[in-house]
Amino acid sequence: MRRLKRISIAMATYNGAEYIEEQLQSFLDQTMQPDELIITDDCSTDQTEFIVSDFAKKAPFSVEFHRNKKNLGYCGNFNAALAKTTGDLVFLSDQDDVWFPNKIAYIFEIAKRNPHALALMNDAKLTDGKLNEVGLTKIGQIRSAGFSMNRFVMGSCCAVRRDLLELCMPIPSGFKGHDNWLIQFADGLNAKVIDTTPLQYYRRHETNESQFIANRTTKVTRNQVRIETWKRLFRQDTIVARSQQLEQLEIFIAGLSRAIELAPDEHKTSLTKLKSNYSNNVKVSAARLAIAKKSFFARLVAIIKLLVDGGYKNANGIKSACRDIVG
Repeated sequence: MRRLKRISIAMATYNGAEYIEEQLQSFLDQTMQPDELIITDDCSTDQTEFIVSDFAKKAPFSVEFHRNKKNLGYCGNFNAALAKTTGDLVFLSDQDDVWFPNKIAYIFEIAKRNPHALALMNDAKLTDGKLNEVGLTKIGQIRSAGFSMNRFVMGSCCAVRRDLLELCMPIPSGFKGHDNWLIQFADGLNAKVIDTTPLQYYRRHETNESQFIANRTTKVTRNQVRIETWKRLFRQDTIVARSQQLEQLEIFIAGLSRAIELAPDEHKTSLTKLKSNYSNNVKVSAARLAIAKKSFFARLVAIIKLLVDGGYKNANGIKSACRDIVG
């Protein structure tokens, strides 16, 4: 694992003029300054570029602004930003959050104490659009909902080592979430460290990309999660949703295959095991997609067989079987 000498911030922007100044100011307020801020912009039509240009004149660190030639989307834009960084430790940043002054220094120390951690994550305080605290944190909401910490994949609360980027970049264009891509690799290598200290504000407003239930600004309960789960049982877009899920799994497996070829020996075994697990998930997803296309009685027979064979074991068990019965 390389020594931590250089720190980067990777920010992806798109029409962020309303909020970005506060986030940029929070970079200036850091007790430990980054070496570079890399911003890729996804063809904004507002004053984002002007604001960044003005900020760059007073920043005590390097600021690069790159405007994409065409719209790459949320994941593609972050992929472009990460690819341009040079730091040994790279912080991911949304355009509308605000970091607490000790964030970089705090995570840097955790990284030094955990030399094998490839991804380091911190908690965030939830706020409304005007940065008014609502008395909740992201990790608190995940726990209140009854989710495991595997559901905590929030890119804006994450810093990654260069070693992870060299292993899993670039993110394929068809993959939907840059944070899911990075954290799935780190999880598979047992190389993710989560600190429950809130080190930033997570601003919630009407244009946020993520609609994950744990991002709500009112306390989430397990009953609410159960209701949302049962609502999904009766969605009418089953085949489309299953097809998209299968596509994402196949893209990730292709990324794992590439990573195994490039990985140092210390990671090959873990990555191979991870690929095997995801390959099993692909088989189950493909089987469930085929089931969704069958008539009711044929579907019922296929579901019973898949249930007996243990195919639902890693797919929410009986809940998923019930979903498949509904069709």
